[in-house]
Amino acid sequence: MKKAAAGFSIFLLFLLTAELTWANLLKNPGFEEGPTGQITNVPIPGWSTWNYSGWHHNDPGRVRDTKAVKLWWTDSGIYQDFPAQAGHTYRFSGYMLHHHTDPLRDGAGGVPGDKSGEFRAEWYTATNVMIREDAWAKITKNDTIDVWHFYTADLTAPPGTAYGRFLIRMYQPTAGDGAVNYDDTSVYDVALYGQAYDPNPADGAMVTLDLQTLSWKSHDPEDRFLYTVYLEPEGPVVDPNFYSAPIASGISDTFINLAQAGITLMDNKIYTWRVDTTDPNNGSPVFFQGPVWTFQVGDVPPLVDAGANQYVWLVNGEGHFTLSGSYTDDGKSPITRAEYVEGTHEKAGGTVVTMGTQTWDPIAKTVTVDVTVSNPVVGQTATGWYGFTLEVQDAAGVGSDSVHAGVYTTCLEAALADPADNTIETNWPNGHGDINGDCVTNLEDLALLALSWVDCMTVKAGCTP
Repeated sequence: MKKAAAGFSIFLLFLLTAELTWANLLKNPGFEEGPTGQITNVPIPGWSTWNYSGWHHNDPGRVRDTKAVKLWWTDSGIYQDFPAQAGHTYRFSGYMLHHHTDPLRDGAGGVPGDKSGEFRAEWYTATNVMIREDAWAKITKNDTIDVWHFYTADLTAPPGTAYGRFLIRMYQPTAGDGAVNYDDTSVYDVALYGQAYDPNPADGAMVTLDLQTLSWKSHDPEDRFLYTVYLEPEGPVVDPNFYSAPIASGISDTFINLAQAGITLMDNKIYTWRVDTTDPNNGSPVFFQGPVWTFQVGDVPPLVDAGANQYVWLVNGEGHFTLSGSYTDDGKSPITRAEYVEGTHEKAGGTVVTMGTQTWDPIAKTVTVDVTVSNPVVGQTATGWYGFTLEVQDAAGVGSDSVHAGVYTTCLEAALADPADNTIETNWPNGHGDINGDCVTNLEDLALLALSWVDCMTVKAGCTP
């Protein structure tokens, strides 16, 4: 439900944004954001455009996901600037396609055509003076129609560079017709691009002795990287070159099963690990040494499940419901506290939330509590979206999980209060016969309809009300 997931969605968006800022230097690289239309009329978030010979579109067969951009003439273009440093090497990538409905071809009268779509890179000083332009990809009439062609190149920023520019254009020295579609662009700093990142366990994490796998992420999931994994108990000095041999070499997966690698972890021990990456690079391998990460085997906070979200209907102005949750723990230190606490509520100002006596069963590892919501203020009701958090604590810390209860007068009121429930907007009432508004069309609605069957509603119908 949207209300319950709103905070998580914002948090997830923040994580994704942070990841993209570090990896792909381009914003909206696949053109998925923004409305469709001619580039002079609609903005494409993250990108700048000039002139009108282009479209931001969602044409079937001409997108790699849901949207792409298209250009058909040399007077228009699309570009995006990104921060760059002189001497750094950047890997540019993108896809181009010319479609059978408007392919690159010779000009009128059979005049040989040389119209093409291109990706280029430009490098600028801090005072916006262009230092150099690199043409690194071109699609022509000789390239297969209706196929997305992938292009990539490693370019080194020249001295004096303050920022780079990813440029999308059409070129036509003499003649030719057709259009080119562009999608899924990227620019990576090669020093970061090849390195494994986002380790699991996270760097510095405390884990349980039954940890089964180590995993990491690649900046370019479509590239075929090979990984070498090192793991050893931490010695007197953390050595980034490691004392022991790798526990795996030349693997293509971004994870490794410790048991299959012959590793048995020791309790109360700190481990150091590193993942090195090799990009085969079409026979010219490029090596990237990974950062050093650590994790510790020991006591971890309990893992908590606060239960499922629920809906409750007001009865005599009050809402009654029970919260029921559970937890698991490694048992290395005793549980000292297990209880529900109030979280964030969306409610009328005078609403009172009353939590009863909580029942904690240490054997079954469960917690339950009865909750009542009411509103004594005249003109207000206790309807709303109520949040609670189950917290379970041991010596390692507090484990927690949140849950919500929606308290409303009717199902219809609850559905209309939820922006994510778009089915109610399209299905009610709209002739579906839900006369009593309980979100179900059944015999109760038929009975209400029968009460006024053949009643005259207005003299305009030629009857007597």
